[in-house]
Amino acid sequence: MNSLVSWNADQLIFIDELATNERTSNRKYGWAPVGVTPHETRPFKRSERWSLLPAYTIDGFITWDIRHGSYTAEAFEEFIENKVLPLCNPYPLPRSVLVMDNAPIHQSTVCIYHLTCLIPSA
Repeated sequence: MNSLVSWNADQLIFIDELATNERTSNRKYGWAPVGVTPHETRPFKRSERWSLLPAYTIDGFITWDIRHGSYTAEAFEEFIENKVLPLCNPYPLPRSVLVMDNAPIHQSTVCIYHLTCLIPSA
C-alpha cells in the first residue's frame, strides 16, 4: 500500500460522509461556580438527520450529495458511480486517487470493482 506522500496533491480526491441534526450543537458540559453542578433543561425533540457526502480536492469541492437520513452502501455506490467516477482520470493523472476511511459502506464489491478498474495493470 502506498502512503499519501507518494502521490501529488492534485491526484487526491477525499471522500467522507458527515451527519447533523438540530441537536448537533448541544453541549454536554458547562461552567458553574465551584461546588455547583451546571444544569440546563431542554425539551426532548427528535429531529431529522441530514447526511452530506462530499468529494473534494486540493482545489475545493468537486461534487456532493445531501439527503435525509443516513447513507447506505447502495447510496454510496450510486454517488461514486454517478458523481465521482465521471470526474476521475486514470492513474497517475490529476484526480486519480480516491482517499476514504474504511467505513462498512465503503467496502462494497461494486465500489471495489469500479475503483480497481481505474488502476492500470502492472
